[in-house]
Amino acid sequence: MGGGILAQLAEQWIYAVALIFARIGTATILLPGFGDQSVPPRAKITCGLALAIGLMPALPEPQVPDNTSLLFLMIGIEATIGAFIGLGARALMAALHILGAQVGFASGLSNSLTPNQANAESASAIASLLTMGAIAAIFLSNTHHVILMGLMRSYAILPPGQIMPGDLAQQIARLGGAAFYIAAAVGAPFYVLSLLLNLGMGLANRVMPAMQVFFVAAPGLIVAGLLLLAFAVPAILTYHNAELANWFETLVR
Repeated sequence: MGGGILAQLAEQWIYAVALIFARIGTATILLPGFGDQSVPPRAKITCGLALAIGLMPALPEPQVPDNTSLLFLMIGIEATIGAFIGLGARALMAALHILGAQVGFASGLSNSLTPNQANAESASAIASLLTMGAIAAIFLSNTHHVILMGLMRSYAILPPGQIMPGDLAQQIARLGGAAFYIAAAVGAPFYVLSLLLNLGMGLANRVMPAMQVFFVAAPGLIVAGLLLLAFAVPAILTYHNAELANWFETLVR
């Protein structure tokens, strides 16, 4: 009799962990820092499972359905919510890829491509630098604690077993627009720098047509862009980190 009750409790616990892991684990695989390209897949899964078991006592106990079909449906819904949280964070991280491409174009380094540590696709050297800096800032500023609190808070905003596809799609679209806004807002000084330097190069070419303006001014454009980037990087990472933390504090854009 006691063994049957124990086996039933163990079965219920395993199902509850599976439901929690469906959301927490899926989000962990996609979250910046936790689910980057450089992190081995086994480490991602292990981290997600450890977070699911560790956060389980602080989360509302999911109602495990008796029907197997309903159980798999709930797991699919929870995985969708986890993917929404992870993709939302990735959409905000994409702002640095957009910004890196813009800065590279403005400073003459757009053709300098390097393997990306966060995603599978390659990116400009400046975008890779900004992404690595943002991931380091997440852990140095304890924003990863805010990320974990956001995962826990998601159960109050998006209860287990309930999903609103239209709202989730609208939020992802807004986050995509926010990524372009962030890139444009923090990249404005580079647009001004590029405009002024290129106007100067055009005037110099008109005054001295025989001079090879491109070969003379291109190194200056690169140096000016890198100097401006060196001064702007702290403000860029601080602003981006604040936007990322705000997303996990509200999960609404």
